[in-house]
Amino acid sequence: MNRFKLGDEVCKDNGRRGVVRAIFVNRDAARMCAVEINGALDFVEEARLAPPQQADLAA
Repeated sequence: MNRFKLGDEVCKDNGRRGVVRAIFVNRDAARMCAVEINGALDFVEEARLAPPQQADLAA
């Protein structure tokens, strides 16, 4: 099962944020995501993605 779905905001392992535009399996049977960052698509293994960090708000 996929950890992310289309339209989810994700954070790459290098810290850049993007939006999942496609999810597929490559020839090596690894799950891949097409992530849109600043209008360009970046194809990344799903294992290298994480949900974005939420900022802690002061009370």
